[in-house]
Amino acid sequence: MSFMSLLMPVLVATLATASPLSSQIMTKQDLAGVPAGWELKAPAPGHMTMDMHIGLKEENLDTLRQRALQIADPDHADYGKHMSKAEIDALTAPSKATVDAVTEWLASHGVSAGEVNSGFMKVAVTVEKAEQMLSTNYGVYHDAARDRTTVRTTKYSLPKSVHDSISLIQPTTLFTDFGMGKARRQDKLITARASDAKKASACASGKFTPDCLREDYNISGYTPTNKTTIGMTGFLKEDPSTNDLSLFVQKYTKFPKDTSYSVVTINNGTNGNSGTGEANLDTQIVKGLTYPINNVFYSTGGQPPFTPDEGTTENTNEPYLDWVQYMVGLDTVPQTISNSYGDDEQTVPRDYADKVCTQFMKLGARGVSVLVSSGDEGAAGIRDKNGQAGCHLNDGSNAERFLPSFPPSCEWVTVVGGTTGSGTKEAGEHDGGGGFSNYYPQPDYQKAAVASYVKGLGKSLQGMYNTSGRAYPDISAAYNNFPIYLKGDLVYYGGTSAACPAVASVIALLNDYLVSQKRAPLGFLNPWLYKKGNDMIRDIAQGNNVDCHNKAAFPAKAGWDASTGWGVPDFVKMKKNL
Repeated sequence: MSFMSLLMPVLVATLATASPLSSQIMTKQDLAGVPAGWELKAPAPGHMTMDMHIGLKEENLDTLRQRALQIADPDHADYGKHMSKAEIDALTAPSKATVDAVTEWLASHGVSAGEVNSGFMKVAVTVEKAEQMLSTNYGVYHDAARDRTTVRTTKYSLPKSVHDSISLIQPTTLFTDFGMGKARRQDKLITARASDAKKASACASGKFTPDCLREDYNISGYTPTNKTTIGMTGFLKEDPSTNDLSLFVQKYTKFPKDTSYSVVTINNGTNGNSGTGEANLDTQIVKGLTYPINNVFYSTGGQPPFTPDEGTTENTNEPYLDWVQYMVGLDTVPQTISNSYGDDEQTVPRDYADKVCTQFMKLGARGVSVLVSSGDEGAAGIRDKNGQAGCHLNDGSNAERFLPSFPPSCEWVTVVGGTTGSGTKEAGEHDGGGGFSNYYPQPDYQKAAVASYVKGLGKSLQGMYNTSGRAYPDISAAYNNFPIYLKGDLVYYGGTSAACPAVASVIALLNDYLVSQKRAPLGFLNPWLYKKGNDMIRDIAQGNNVDCHNKAAFPAKAGWDASTGWGVPDFVKMKKNL
């Protein structure tokens, strides 16, 4: 008997016991390098557990896109005919072949498949197991500038059998915590740019109180009902205080002092009623403008920092994915959402951005108006703790460019920029975010307006931005001088984190009016905004945001611009254009 004859049964037996999915490994994602600012400190502890989010390939997304745009187009016969969760799930659910392939792959590693929810599957695994499954090595990374530590990898791979069935897996290559939009506390009232308000005006003090916002955005004459809901997002352990809200309500409104909001916790989110800046800013602005509309604060847990020497077995989860999965999984959704969290677009892996953006499309198709802040770094991108602008591509070239933000670069959200001053002296805020996506092309709804603006810029700023990218902001509001209560003290906050809930409140009032008239809520706003912006938005045609060197970048001009979008809301005019 030959040697091969003797060896063959052994080989056959070995192959039979080996995982059939262990061969033909294909790279799924490979970053150009460790993201700027991060440094590998040590291998990740293998015993640490994480919630692995597996995004499955969804079906018929092009069909959903077409349908979502029709529903949002005020000139289309299907305008306002929003879809249900069941309809969207039936249209986009991953195929049986996709689910079976992923289930088999998980089983080959001894992992039980989780329930598929709106295109996602979530399973709990150790770092050691994740490394085996993804043919990678996780490490402990530290960002010294922001003193953040997280566990991530720079690349991962999948077997050929599931490579095309899975759109993304996280936590892997996403290093950001989406902390870009956190509110800015002011040391004092900012008076750099005056208001033209008369002494009798609610805005004469320069403070954007609820009465000032009602006056400035022409909403004083409307009394809302309580038939709708506005939601606010909370990450990074942000936690609102009912005690602080009560103080705010007593000082600035005539509402009952015990008026409040409800808190929904997602993935062990914070609900300690302790009071933090961003959360208090959101809840106090929104309540001050929308009472008695239902207010819900969605508090999502699971985020950096991770401290490996504490012996913890919990890894950094993905709060943004946890939140968006929760929202699209609801049978009943709020009509309006305000979200002030984001980061430089280039720090967000493209597959992650695609998956999140798709979920925003689903929410829009269901009748949800999603508003996000544009950021507080002008056109430059995130600055470090020393105030140095990002402004450099992370593709290995290190070329100087303006850095757009995500989720503002997603076409399915309405992006809120910032202004300074009020009335006829209102101008684009220097630090207000604005720019053009490097990931996503300009959607049809904004092409004409953006083309006109880009043509007007001529060769200025040439080469610093993508002229054909999704452009933002779409609309703006006041940036500075928002009085709020924080741990019992009256303080001032600002940023597009203040502008966003202010505009979201205006939209919530419009949605409230529509529902009270037994009409559909606005849902995805942008096609409506871009078709009717000149007729219902107060244009801001002065000021600018800043570039990488704190010099003028995108100027505010007549019509749409990359500093203030269409301008600031006028509730009465917007209501007439419903």
